[in-house]
Amino acid sequence: MKLKILTIVIMLIMVCSVFVVSADVKQNRYNNKSPEENNTIEIRVAIYDDHLVNNEESSGGKFFIFPLRNYEWKVGDRLYYFTIEVLSTRDILKGKLKASNFDVFIYSWDQADTNLVYTGFSNLPKNKVRVKEIRKFIEDGGGYYGSCGAALIAGDMINEPETFFERAMKKSCLGISCFNINYRYNSFLSQILPGFPLSSSVAEYLFNSGAKSLSGISVDCNISEDSPIFDDLIEKTRRITWIGAPAFIPPEKPDRETMILARFPETEFSDNETTKINHWKYTGGISGLIKAFITPHDEDYWNDDLGRLMDAWVFASDWVNTGKVIKTNIANKPFMTAEIYPNDNQARIVRCSGHPEFKVYWGGHIEDVEDDNENNHYEGFYKWVNVTPDEETIEDEKTYNYCIIRRSLAWASQKVPDNNLPPIYGPSQVSDICPYEQPTSFNIKGNAETADGIESLDLYYKYSPNNETWTDWTFYEKDSDDSDGWEWEFNSPNGTGFYQFYSIRQVEFGGYTETEKAPPGPDAIAFVRNF
Repeated sequence: MKLKILTIVIMLIMVCSVFVVSADVKQNRYNNKSPEENNTIEIRVAIYDDHLVNNEESSGGKFFIFPLRNYEWKVGDRLYYFTIEVLSTRDILKGKLKASNFDVFIYSWDQADTNLVYTGFSNLPKNKVRVKEIRKFIEDGGGYYGSCGAALIAGDMINEPETFFERAMKKSCLGISCFNINYRYNSFLSQILPGFPLSSSVAEYLFNSGAKSLSGISVDCNISEDSPIFDDLIEKTRRITWIGAPAFIPPEKPDRETMILARFPETEFSDNETTKINHWKYTGGISGLIKAFITPHDEDYWNDDLGRLMDAWVFASDWVNTGKVIKTNIANKPFMTAEIYPNDNQARIVRCSGHPEFKVYWGGHIEDVEDDNENNHYEGFYKWVNVTPDEETIEDEKTYNYCIIRRSLAWASQKVPDNNLPPIYGPSQVSDICPYEQPTSFNIKGNAETADGIESLDLYYKYSPNNETWTDWTFYEKDSDDSDGWEWEFNSPNGTGFYQFYSIRQVEFGGYTETEKAPPGPDAIAFVRNF
């Protein structure tokens, strides 16, 4: 009997890191274009996700389909667009992941978690081949993007592993990034089996948020203005969803060009009344796991061969609130990074501890759920309360950070100049003006997403003689035809001095005109003087 119970517990470990979402896979409609056709640039994206290939409900990759599918933008007269192909482990083992086939590789976070479990048990030959193929893709110049678990495995783990999951992470690390992690990750086994250290780390934000929603928390990250991905962002912070991945550790002596794109907030989550959480302890014992295993559940939660075993962990009760605050140690540490691989091919790697592909929450704070006899991981142990309703915010919470995904992939592809990355506010922006000093008459390029309907782009400017006092925003000119590209000839109506610019896109379709709202500040600046 003891052997049977131990077998169940071990099998539970195998799948407890898999995140579950629903799938909706469709191919990009622009995949029949030639990269050189009509001055168009194709960005070929590979998404690694077995769940998505198999059309399973569990798929993290589909969150990257949404911001990329059918997305294209035009800068001046040059058109950029993404094409998407989903790869399985079998595809990678067969050698399909090549820099000649794809420009950038997205490692889906739930695929990374699944592979974490596989490599945790055994360093199988196919795992060695998979890792070798991914490394070869980077060495040959292919870009890499990973969020959460897929970001963690890109570097190395510097602490000595003490638990199964920590040993699995150590074995799974790809070693393509010079940013490392300190990884502490336990499971409910630490509560019921002797010899397991007590779980108390930032990973509890993942566990305690609940498998039902995987809500995590919305973090106001401090943004670097010195990176191409965020250099058009006006605010000093950006709200991004995070569900428990650790901070990145920068190297003391990097062997490559590195950038810290964003940092965790300066106040520790455990010191912030709105974000601190308590440790919960499992008290149901082995009998609670067995009961959860044999009890039918209305929710068809897990979609794999070990689904009912995983349900034993998800639905097992009872957990009790210990009242002890989970201490964090990530304040102001790197949250999102970028780097250039140190060889002649100079692959670009972007990693994010959070999830820009997820929706964000505004307002509110964390509260523990009521401690009763039925607490379990499916329902979660904390909830956001008093969150601002979506219909009362000025942003679209689901698409708020899609610009981060698009700009990260465009930059990592090496096919898009820094000045031509997709717009960061709304569907258009004025491209940066280079050089900063310009004659009284010069050309300005627009950058706009394409749309169904008739597009036009309006240029607005404001002027200052001293870079201190400014006029109001003033309409300059409408570009009603993008067949020759988005561009204006600007003749400096106020003469020499300082100018700021932004654009407004309008789309006419079926008798209705959709007008972009103004950005919070200028897209581009210039100083005009007589040469």
